[in-house]
Amino acid sequence: MKNDELNSVIDALKPVMVDELADAAYERRPDIGLVRARAGTSSPHSSQVREYRPARRLAFAAGATAVVTAAVVMAVGVLFGGNPGTRDDSAARNGTVRGSEAIDSRAFLLASAETAARQPATHGTCWYTRTRVWVDFMPFKPGPGVPTPADKRFRWTFQARTASSIEEWQCTLPGGTGMRFRAHGPLDIELTFPTKKDKAAWRAAGSRPLGVNGGTTASKPITTTYDRDSHLVNPQIGSHEIEWKTIPKLPATRNGLEAYLRKLWQEDVKNRVGGCAASTDFGEYVYFSAWGLFMAPTTPGTRAALYQILADSPSVKVTGQITDRQGRTGMAISAYCATDGTTSRLVVDPATAQILDKEVLPGGPPGTPAEHSTGDYVSLERQGWVNRIGAVPKD
Repeated sequence: MKNDELNSVIDALKPVMVDELADAAYERRPDIGLVRARAGTSSPHSSQVREYRPARRLAFAAGATAVVTAAVVMAVGVLFGGNPGTRDDSAARNGTVRGSEAIDSRAFLLASAETAARQPATHGTCWYTRTRVWVDFMPFKPGPGVPTPADKRFRWTFQARTASSIEEWQCTLPGGTGMRFRAHGPLDIELTFPTKKDKAAWRAAGSRPLGVNGGTTASKPITTTYDRDSHLVNPQIGSHEIEWKTIPKLPATRNGLEAYLRKLWQEDVKNRVGGCAASTDFGEYVYFSAWGLFMAPTTPGTRAALYQILADSPSVKVTGQITDRQGRTGMAISAYCATDGTTSRLVVDPATAQILDKEVLPGGPPGTPAEHSTGDYVSLERQGWVNRIGAVPKD
């Protein structure tokens, strides 16, 4: 990224302290299938595609076989790129990354903290989110470490991509006596092919419906309402579930939040939990927990403190300006997980410090569990408090 481009991005970040920062020196949505199964309204197609659980994505702990199998059957979102220091991120195929010059990660993240802190604190009865998930189907190619699926239906001869959205409400019942959840989707289903040849191969295979988050390309939207505790939506920090009702009470200062997170991190390290979400690197640990915290109704102070902690994490880098799959421009915050060889990106809107996307890039280094993986891609379309289930926050 050229210096004048970076300056224009930094200038868009509302805080007045940006220049001082620059001079100083320069990361569980409910599983829809699980909700419907427990509510007794499972989709008839739910067994045909893995349900997506964005905030609860742990490392490929089951090893390379699980990763390869998931990659063969389907992969949630592909963003071709690289991990910092090992591959060229500028080659991204599913979002345009611009810039190759060094970016001052710390200054950007601290500026984002200032921006987040200035956002108004809001309240309501129900926390609403609308997310969009992309699912990529890749042609099956046998090779070393790639098992052949027993079911011939999963030996794809074509490449395709589906996309769909899900609306979700997490509501506190009057008097704090419990919670009520509602999910509505899949919505705005899309099916695309990179070439006419791929589309023809799909048709030759019977034009069977392909998987989307919560169903298939033939699914109609289903509304599921479910009453119970908050277990399905509690964000995850390492191996720790954070109770929904305690989220607004999370520390809202850098020192307070860091002490809280370090305690959880030390417990996970001591217990050898392992995985990307429980890394022995504290900065990575916070980064891989950030998406769940940003997706939850954390306060502006907590979000600001989270950016401040990430700013002082050497393993977390701002790697460039990106245009995401919905045409929105943001800055990519990246981290590499050596446990499974994956690189993740959180895309942030510079003007508001709001998270736009979470991406797990495909194809880790040779010999890693992620070598044959294709990645994850989930986009946050809308988020905010409302006062009744079924309502949608205003823009």
